[in-house]
Formats: sequence, C-alpha cells, structure tokens
Amino acid sequence: MQQYFISNANFYQNHAIIKGQDLHHLKTVMRMHIGDKIIAVNEDSLAFIGEITSISDKEANINFIEVIRESHKSSKITIAQALIKRERFEWFLEKATELGVWNILPVSFERSIVKIDADAEAKKMSRYQMIVKEAAEQSHRLHQPTVLPVVRLRDIDLKAYDKIIVCYEGADETSNLMNFVPILEYKMKILVVIGPEGGISPQEIEWLKNNNGLVCSLGKRILRSETASLLLLSFFNTLWEC
Repeated sequence: MQQYFISNANFYQNHAIIKGQDLHHLKTVMRMHIGDKIIAVNEDSLAFIGEITSISDKEANINFIEVIRESHKSSKITIAQALIKRERFEWFLEKATELGVWNILPVSFERSIVKIDADAEAKKMSRYQMIVKEAAEQSHRLHQPTVLPVVRLRDIDLKAYDKIIVCYEGADETSNLMNFVPILEYKMKILVVIGPEGGISPQEIEWLKNNNGLVCSLGKRILRSETASLLLLSFFNTLWEC
C-alpha cells in the first residue's frame, strides 16, 4: 500500500487532502483511482489507512478508515555523517532512512575532501529532504527523518545527546560496539559520529573524547564512510527493532 506524508495543514480529523508533487505521484505514477486505499501520515507520525473519495487536477481527498499504530520501538539515532561525494551521500540518505535513522547531520571534518559551500548546500537541502521523504514512505516509516544543516564537527551541540558513539578505525579492537550495549537504551538520543574516508584526525578524536565521546571499533575491515553508517544502523535495527 502506497504511503504519503501529509502536512498538518492538510490533515483533518476524518480526512486528508493530497496536493502538489504527491498528487502528481498518486495520479500519474501510481495511477490510483477513487476507491483505492493509501496510508496517510501527518507531521506528528499519526497514521491512517484512507480511501480516495475524489480526485481532481488540484487535489485528492482521502477519507480515513482505520488508525495505524506503530508496532516497533522508535530509537532516536542521529548520524553525524561526514560530507562525501554527492552520489554516495544521496544513496546513504535513502538507505539510512530505510534502516531507521532519526535525523541526519552532515558534518565537515578536517580531512573532508568535500567542503561546505553554503550557497550550493542550501539548494541541495530540498533535494535531500525529498530523498528522505520518499525512502520513509517506501519503507512505511511513520517518522520522516530530518536532514539538518551542514556543520563543522566542533560546532555540533554534543550536550543535546545522551550518548555519543564515535566510529574510529584507530580504536582498539577490544572497544567494539557490543561493549557499549549495556549502557545504551533505545529511548536515548544517540549521536553516531562517522568520519570521512581520510579518517578522523587525532585532534578531533581527542576533542570528542573530552566531550564524552565513546570511541569504538567496527572491526578489522576499513569501510567506506557511508558503509560504516549503515553498519551501525543495522546493528541497532537488530538490537532494538528500530
């Protein structure tokens, strides 16, 4: 069943209205008609199965039939993902959303090859959010992750998180992720820091440690930056069914 995220402004007690790009997708891509059913989700993660009762060139009306209650735990994991090349970053956005990420924070590190370009980045944000929206709809998530504005590592507000996990290829192999499981809970706001393929610098690691960062190893393999992020999300997905 196709799912759509609908703004609260178009979400009412017994029905919702679909407009804009979602209307085009519903009519032209999915070729839906009156009587077809969809899943409608608002900005507060309230979801209903709804039936299409009318379609025009301007809007489609969806009457609610049944409320959907989320059946799994929703962990609040933010990935502080190093800036990487566009194609790989966009692929990461899609897969991280499917695997249950809560928010995504693009980060510039000392060794990042891709640098912050404020003008260009502002234009990319709407595309990034659209990728996340479509991935959340496809995977039937009731929460749509937010792609936060790009920041430099040392500008992250680390105090906003309950735990900070730093994935570092130079970490002792005995400091693997399993060691931290007893002190982690799915209700915690967890920040996972993933560096660029050039690695996190010693100075950055020291700064993270001094700010309560838990440095962990992902094993003997050297992974691409986006692969490391997905490995962590897969781990938590298995641990908490996020």
